[in-house]
Amino acid sequence: MKNPFISIIIVNYNGKKWLDSCLSSLHKQSYPNYEIILVDNNSLDGSIEFIEKHFPRVQLVKLSENIGFAGGNNEGYKKAKGDYILLLNNDTKVGKTFLSDFLKAFDEIPNLGIAQSKLLLMNKNQLDTCGGFWTSTSFLYYYGNFKDPDLPIYNKPFPVFTCKGASVLIKREVIEKIGLFDERFWNYYEETDFCHRAWIAGWESWYWTKAVCEHAMGGTSLTFKNDFIQFHNFKNKLCSYLKNLSMFELVKTLPIFLILNIAIGTIWLFQGKWRHSIAIIKAIWWNIVHFPETMMKRRKIQGSRKLSDSSIWQKVKKNPALSYYKYLFTDTLGLFSDKL
Repeated sequence: MKNPFISIIIVNYNGKKWLDSCLSSLHKQSYPNYEIILVDNNSLDGSIEFIEKHFPRVQLVKLSENIGFAGGNNEGYKKAKGDYILLLNNDTKVGKTFLSDFLKAFDEIPNLGIAQSKLLLMNKNQLDTCGGFWTSTSFLYYYGNFKDPDLPIYNKPFPVFTCKGASVLIKREVIEKIGLFDERFWNYYEETDFCHRAWIAGWESWYWTKAVCEHAMGGTSLTFKNDFIQFHNFKNKLCSYLKNLSMFELVKTLPIFLILNIAIGTIWLFQGKWRHSIAIIKAIWWNIVHFPETMMKRRKIQGSRKLSDSSIWQKVKKNPALSYYKYLFTDTLGLFSDKL
């Protein structure tokens, strides 16, 4: 198809300071056939008024409450007419050939359903991430974090278990088959859950270097309390495993996941971060309460399975060096520091 139609969905919550740069870069695209849909999660910073005044071509979806990244993108998809759906964060900026460069991935990679662009940290010569790999510990290995973007290993496309939702292009038929995001997730891990379901259904997700996007990493999540983030993070991971993993992989993964996270919660408790510990307990309890609904979703997902988890792992499982876990536990989870 020549010049397929692309629907660009941007979810915004109090992100007015980013919108001029993001939307201006999209309006300069050399690619002719696209629409921009901005879903506003009840912002209080004048975002809607700013868009209506300066970007009248943008389709606005005004929500009366903040329904998160998952629900916001689902609402945007209801308005989308595109053959391809581009999910883009509001704190991003792209070059004028971004859309045409992104579409090339689907011409060159067989069975491609989802592609993540090359993500650069804005105003820094560093990568954001190339996507994530599955690991034996169940913690995702986010590849290329803060690395030199000019290194050869980060300048060739490769399959990934999950794409980062800040800049991801999706074939419409994938969403029509498996749905977009599980709205119960609200925020965090929703794109990984989606990518896993796509792999199960026979599509692949890849990191694509020819499309480049700058990402400020200054978005909505920075305004949330960390115990709130940890609740949704652990809740959503556990729910995703219960839905998506084959019975063999679930029996193997679930004990590791629970033991590691209970250990994390115990360390937090001794550090005086009791709200973080409670967040893990609440996440487990949420999954117990919602277990029947999760099992209904599981039956549908497993009933349409085309690829086994073991065949998926052959392509997108990569165990990192121990130094990665040191970074993960210290810098990200704050287990041995006072950062959280």
